[in-house]
Amino acid sequence: MFGQKLPVGILGAIGFVCLACTSAVCACEAESIAILNPGFENDPVSPGCFEVMPVGGWLEFDTNGVLDGGSNSVGGINLPVGSVFFPGGAPEGDHASLVFLLTSTGMGAAGFRQELSATLQANTTYTLSVQVGDIATGIGPPPCDIFGEFNLEGFPGYQVQLLAGGEIIAEDDNELAGLLDDGEFGLSTCEAIIGPTHDQLGENLEIRLINLNEAETPENPGVEVDFDDVQLFAQSNAPAAHGDLDCDGDVDLDDYALFEPCLDGPNQPPAATCDVGIDGDLDDDGDVDLVDFMLLAIASSP
Repeated sequence: MFGQKLPVGILGAIGFVCLACTSAVCACEAESIAILNPGFENDPVSPGCFEVMPVGGWLEFDTNGVLDGGSNSVGGINLPVGSVFFPGGAPEGDHASLVFLLTSTGMGAAGFRQELSATLQANTTYTLSVQVGDIATGIGPPPCDIFGEFNLEGFPGYQVQLLAGGEIIAEDDNELAGLLDDGEFGLSTCEAIIGPTHDQLGENLEIRLINLNEAETPENPGVEVDFDDVQLFAQSNAPAAHGDLDCDGDVDLDDYALFEPCLDGPNQPPAATCDVGIDGDLDDDGDVDLVDFMLLAIASSP
C-alpha cells in the first residue's frame, strides 16, 4: 500500500492536519451534541421582560403537578446588560429560561427536559454545562413591572441532570447554592465517563433543568431559577491503538490520509518527522518518521 496516493481532492481537503492521539487514551477534540434551542433564543421576549410560555424544544418536567401556568410556571426572560434582574445580562444571547414557583414551595421540583436524538455510546466521556442564575428582586419595564410585586431574594436550589434511557448518568445537585449572589449566573458542569459497557448504551440522552423548590426564609423565600447556554460534548475515551490517528478505534485508510500529508507536503521533505503523537510511533523507537509511515501504510491496507 505504501506509495499509493489518495485522490488529490481528498488530500487537499485534509491539508496539513497532523492531529492524533497523544497518550494511551484518544485525545481527539470533543464533539458538540445537538440541542434544540440551547440558549433559549427561539422564543422572543421584550427587553427587560419575562413571559410565561412553553419554551421551544423543551418540555415541562413536573412529576408532582406543581406547574399551573400562573404562579408556578416556566417561561422566558430577556436580559439586556444593565437589567435590574441580572446586571451582567444573559450569559449567551439575549434570553434565558425561567422556572418560577411562587405558591408551591416545598411541594416538589419542576423545570424543563429535552430528549436528544443522540444516544449513549461506549467509551465516551460526556460533559454537560449550563449557566444557572439567581435572579435579583427588581421592577422591570411595563408591562413587566409586575415583577416588582414579588420578593425574589434567596435561592430555591437547582439540579442539572444528564440521563440515558431515563436513568441519571451525571448530575449537578445544587453545587452552586450559596456561591451565587442575587443577580448572578454561574457555570454548572457535570460529567459522565462511560466505559466499554453500560446498561443504557444505545438509549437516547436527555437533559433536565430543575428548580428544586426548596424553602428558605420568609425574608429570602427563593422562588426562581434561571437557565441559559446549555451545551453537551462527547469525547472518545477509548484505548488508543498505534496508528489510530483519527481516534475511531481502528487503523484504516482514514489514518493513512491524515499521516501522508505530514510527510509528502510541499513544505516538508519526504522523510521529515511529523508530530502526530505517540500513536504514530508504530515501531516504538521514540520518534515518528518515514518508517512509521510505511508501517501505517501496511496496517491500513485492505
